[in-house]
This record gives sequence, C-alpha cells and structure tokens, in this order.
Amino acid sequence: MSEAPTRRDATRNRERLVSAAARVFAARGPDVPLEEIAGAAGVSRTTLHRHFADRAALAAAVLQENVSRIEARSAALAEVDDGAEQLYHYLLDVQLEAPWLARMVAGEDTLEVGDLADRTAAALEPLVLRAHALGVLRPSVTTRDVLLTLPMAMAVQLADAHSGRQARTARTRAILHCGLFTTDPPDRGLPSPRGE
Repeated sequence: MSEAPTRRDATRNRERLVSAAARVFAARGPDVPLEEIAGAAGVSRTTLHRHFADRAALAAAVLQENVSRIEARSAALAEVDDGAEQLYHYLLDVQLEAPWLARMVAGEDTLEVGDLADRTAAALEPLVLRAHALGVLRPSVTTRDVLLTLPMAMAVQLADAHSGRQARTARTRAILHCGLFTTDPPDRGLPSPRGE
C-alpha cells in the first residue's frame, strides 16, 4: 500500500528535477553544479543521482521533454497551412531559449539522442509533406534539410550571445526561412532578405 505514494513521490521528484534543470541550465549554463539543480528542485543530490546517473542523462531528459512538446505542437499544426513554418520557427525559439542543451547533446553519440532526433524528424515530416503539397516549401527541401539548418542558426546564436549582439540571429533566421520556404519570413522588424 505504501508503494503507490513512493512511486508518486519518485515521479514527482523526477519531474521537478527535469523542470529545475531546464530553468537552471538556461540561467547559468550547462556547467552549473548539480547541487544547485537539486536545490532548485527541492531535493537532495542523492535523489538527483537516483534518477539521473550524470549531467548528460539529466540533459537528455530535458531534451526528451522538449521533443515531446515538439511532437504535441506538430500534431496541433497538422491541418494548418503554414504549420511547417510555424513548427520551424518554434524549433528555432526552443534553441534560442536553451542553447546550452544543443551544446551538451551535440557531443553525445548515444542511441537515446539519436532516437530523439528521429522523433523530431518524424514530427516534422507530415508538415513538410503538407508544405510541399501547398507549394510553400521549396521542392528540393527535405525534412532532414530543414533540421540541418538548426545547427546553422545555433552557430550564429552562440556567437551573438558571446558578443551581445542579437540582430544577426534574427537576420539569420529570416535568411534560413527564405532558403527553405517560398513565403516571407515572420515579421521580426527586419527588412526581407529577398531585398523587397
């Protein structure tokens, strides 16, 4: 009878750790002491290690949460004409909010990270097919091509974060959008890269 509350506590602690890790990593970067994440979650470091073997496992759990949100967003956009564009810019926003995450998992060559990349591609694929059918995605662009632009944007975002500039990040997003889609990028207060 006491097992059910124990399992609920364990589940709640894991959720709190993942949520705290996302917040603390975003605020302080990927090298923040794990004790700080445990403290932000209101648990001990022992509890943290009971759920996550190391920093990479914790980052992978945060990434898994992000992928679950991407899948939900994709499902909600399935019948929306500009769904592929909306999901693309959502992916860029996720990167902008959590550049530490991409940096941490970029070096990971694990089955779990590969599976999450495959899930992201699978979430994007139906929107890409719809965008092709509607003529809003350039004919030669594949789902993998769309995903390939994400590290391109990340490189500029990281350089801008170190220099304190943000205009290049917005301009890069607009240029990448125009390279993928036949439509104008969302208005972010910059002139169109098409020169219009």
